Amino acid sequence: MSNYSFLTEAETEYLEAIQFYEEQRSGLGNQLIYEFERVIGLVCAKPEAWKLIHPSGIRFINLTRFPYAIFYRVFKGEIQITAFAHHRRRPGYWLTRIA
Repeated sequence: MSNYSFLTEAETEYLEAIQFYEEQRSGLGNQLIYEFERVIGLVCAKPEAWKLIHPSGIRFINLTRFPYAIFYRVFKGEIQITAFAHHRRRPGYWLTRIA
């Protein structure tokens, strides 16, 4: 499996994180993009490898270098990113996004 997509809210979270880090230090936003692409590549290669945390099929994987987790599920044959969540954000806030 090699395709992934974002729910609109998750994409907004991701883009805002990139902007935040880029404002902190030039090039840091690109490092976040690189880390995200590395981790999502792992997910696409073996989507079932990470812990199932919700009956809807939601799983998550933490980024290594940044305090974020990617919440995702396999949906209609691709990886659907449901949240790009900071570790300090309230747990489960993204549950309203899934049907």
